Amino acid sequence: MDVLNGANDHFLFHPYLCIVCPIFSLGDGSFIQICGVLGEDILLPCTFTVASNFSLQQLVITWQRTVSLIVVHSYYNEKDHPEYQNPAFRGRTELFPKNFPSGNASLRLKEATTSDMGNYTCFVIQEDGKGYIENLVELKLYDKPLVIGNDDTAVLHRQRAICTLGFISGALIVLIGFRVGHSEMQKKKQQISNENVPLLEKTVEDVIESYKKDILKNRTEFDKMSHGKAKAYSLLDRIINITSPMKQITGLAPDFVPGVKAAQLLSLPQKANYPSKRVLLIGDKGVGKSWAIASIQQEWAESQLSQPRCIIVFRCCDFNGVERKTTLRKLLKKQFESLSSVLTELLRNPEDVLFILDGLDEFSNQLQCNPLDGDFNIDTEAEVNILVYRLIAGDLLSTAQVWVTSRWNTEQLESHKKYFDCILIISGFTNDQLKGYCEIFFQRKQSAAGMYEHVIKYETINCLMSNPLNSYILCNILERCNGSHTVMADMSMTHSKVLLLFLYSLVHCRTSDESVVIIENSGAEQKDKLLQDTILKLGELSFNNLLSGKLEIKIDDMCHYEIDPDVLSKYFSNLILEKEYKGQRILEFCHVMLKEYFAALYCATSLKDDAEELVKCLDLWCFGRTPQNQKSQYYLRSFKAEHTEMLYNFTRFLMGCLKARRGSKLWDCNASLTHSTARALVTWFKECLERSCKKSKLLNLMHCLFELHDSTITTEVSPHFKHVDFFNISLSRLDLSALCYCLRHSAVEELDLRLCTIADDGIKQLKDVLFKCKTVLVSSNKLTEKSAEILSDILQDPKCRIETLSCGTNCFGARGAQFFWKALTRNQRLKSLRLYDNKITDEGIKNMVDYLSYNTTLERLYLCVNEFSDDGLKNIQQIKEVQQHLKIVTKIIEDEDLLLRVETQINELHSQSKEYNQEWLQTIMKSILKDLGDESEITDQMIKNRVGNIKESINKFLLKKTVIAVGSKSTFST
Repeated sequence: MDVLNGANDHFLFHPYLCIVCPIFSLGDGSFIQICGVLGEDILLPCTFTVASNFSLQQLVITWQRTVSLIVVHSYYNEKDHPEYQNPAFRGRTELFPKNFPSGNASLRLKEATTSDMGNYTCFVIQEDGKGYIENLVELKLYDKPLVIGNDDTAVLHRQRAICTLGFISGALIVLIGFRVGHSEMQKKKQQISNENVPLLEKTVEDVIESYKKDILKNRTEFDKMSHGKAKAYSLLDRIINITSPMKQITGLAPDFVPGVKAAQLLSLPQKANYPSKRVLLIGDKGVGKSWAIASIQQEWAESQLSQPRCIIVFRCCDFNGVERKTTLRKLLKKQFESLSSVLTELLRNPEDVLFILDGLDEFSNQLQCNPLDGDFNIDTEAEVNILVYRLIAGDLLSTAQVWVTSRWNTEQLESHKKYFDCILIISGFTNDQLKGYCEIFFQRKQSAAGMYEHVIKYETINCLMSNPLNSYILCNILERCNGSHTVMADMSMTHSKVLLLFLYSLVHCRTSDESVVIIENSGAEQKDKLLQDTILKLGELSFNNLLSGKLEIKIDDMCHYEIDPDVLSKYFSNLILEKEYKGQRILEFCHVMLKEYFAALYCATSLKDDAEELVKCLDLWCFGRTPQNQKSQYYLRSFKAEHTEMLYNFTRFLMGCLKARRGSKLWDCNASLTHSTARALVTWFKECLERSCKKSKLLNLMHCLFELHDSTITTEVSPHFKHVDFFNISLSRLDLSALCYCLRHSAVEELDLRLCTIADDGIKQLKDVLFKCKTVLVSSNKLTEKSAEILSDILQDPKCRIETLSCGTNCFGARGAQFFWKALTRNQRLKSLRLYDNKITDEGIKNMVDYLSYNTTLERLYLCVNEFSDDGLKNIQQIKEVQQHLKIVTKIIEDEDLLLRVETQINELHSQSKEYNQEWLQTIMKSILKDLGDESEITDQMIKNRVGNIKESINKFLLKKTVIAVGSKSTFST
């Protein structure tokens, strides 16, 4: 602690200012607790190891709030930068530059207030990006001056004594602190258990009825967005897939519900015979998850059903503002005040209560288990990410029902999917549902028909409108603006351009009951400037609060950024909701994607002409790579690697907004990039593809290129997509649109789309891409004979490059197989075709010998694990004799490579079985057993022994009665 000595060392042990308790070391940093008094100055300690070539010119010091990431103090280029400080701290902070060479980056916080309590992070960077240090400080404040002899003084003196001892023996303090904390926790638990619950003024049922009335007072989010239009969402049936973490989404189709209203979702797991203690509802952003949850809660509030007794909905983004340790009881009291008086009684039997955690993907903290032993109850204090984890994992209120919503393909979701016993996958609109949506939205059949015909005419617009949020936006555009049909037809539509057109329609067009009217142009130039400035200011505000996940726009923030709330209400009421809460005016975004878009538009406007800064930002936001220096305001937020998933939509919108230029009509969305920016982006995309990146990041990179939609850049970048692996990543229609766009100029060596749930429509969408690939893997995608026909057409194309095609574990059937034999009469490129496990019968191989007689290039054909009779196998044997250059595999033992792969993976199961999907494995194991048959008929003794060992291992596995819910890792999909 010598580095803190000097003119300001008296702050450290002044009993009225602060007490420093070093709790533990973090390696390249530390965690320290500070205790102080309200209204006094506080010293927040931060030390760092001084580099050998230390230079003030290279030193960057940034103090931030740990959770909200707002800037408390910024120092670089040898001076403070108050322009980047949050207004709450401006003029109240001070560093000590004279002590920098000694490794002291401590911060004086003047006149501490209650809002200052919580966690702070000190970032120190030396040597142009090297020597990165991160120190954490927790500030606790007493709410009154201390008087000698009172209890507070005694507490402070005891803490100071402990802290002094800590400087002598840090390890001893940790031990003492743990034992004391554990003892206090046990005392508190004993008090709670012995507490006699007083008689309530109201019964639990009375309070719940009052709670229901509060819910019904609030209209659904879509009602508020549509300003009195018909409840288009509520009147439409939606397609829901029901599955389980123990049922991998393979060719074995999950339970399929073709049409269901949102309010009926609550009963689906029981109807499909799934347990429903932990249910996961997943889908793309904007697909309607939050709307579905709101509908469920409202339906419950309107009904007289006894089960569940109570539904409590948390928005996960609200947890982002919780900086200090808390309890579930405190969270419930804060957000559900009307239930606070009966929480103890209500949660005495939590099996009657349904908790819904809406938007797990918008929770900025990583879920984690705390190391404490013992019971975990609603009064156990912990960080909010631990509380959420415990609730999902069943360690907290284990008998309660818990539903969680999230977009899919997030790393956090994949690592915690094992805790759910039922998964509901909500899909986008089908064309029939889209037609119904148009009819409900427009309420005029002629307008609805015209709108629908226009949508299905253009592939990209159709894909965009499969997302319900986009449907709402595009219907608004087409309803409000004359000529918008033509504009959309002439433009390459992306998410970013749709939202830019939406802004234009809100500002320059309005509707009446009878017709579409264009707003008068009087004062148009002045109005445009006002609105452009308002949009950018709103974007800056959104960017500075991006990771909070909150949709609310605070009045204080609008004042700080000089945003007129009346302008937002007048022009952007379809994007920003206005309501009153406890007599206060509240504005909030209709959807988090809109907030992300405003933030992206602001950043793009600031960065598009600064290629160097743009690339640094993209590295940070897309891949979590810290730039070599942090001297720009864009780096002061200190985004971390774990935040990149939360920024996916933001980075896509950012790319889409780079070509937007301020013009006479808000923004011109088809402007050209500067030469330097275009070259920098080409280089950046190429370098990203040369590095190895995770599948989710590769998909986001494709969306970025798609949103940018620059033909010159795409032409240069596309050939660098050589190996595309999305194995076990569910891909939506929009994902496939981005993939097709990015691969339009690429000759892909291998395209792995196994277990991507693309189905027949996906194969149709990918048709122009597949024929250019050398190896195509589309196993386990619920493909039918429709896909077989499309693949047959691709194989017959003279330009087809496919040499290996793997389509195993689908549902082609006999008719589908015939399409492949037909294709082989013309194809002279394919060398390997895998059609195993496709329900192909004897009918499917009829006339196969005639078709194959025209083919001279096919070398291997895999037909094992199908449904051939003995006569069918004899027919195949005759084909083998005629086509001696072709190896047809009908049994696993007929191919050494296949047998070895099965043998190796079966042997690994004993040590790695928890990594795989148990129920799916059992199905596969039974199929393998059937295919292996009776080993006594095998003449080769070595193979006979190997098969016997494989069957013995499989039978041992199948005898296990404990089925463990694990993640979805597939074994034999090839």
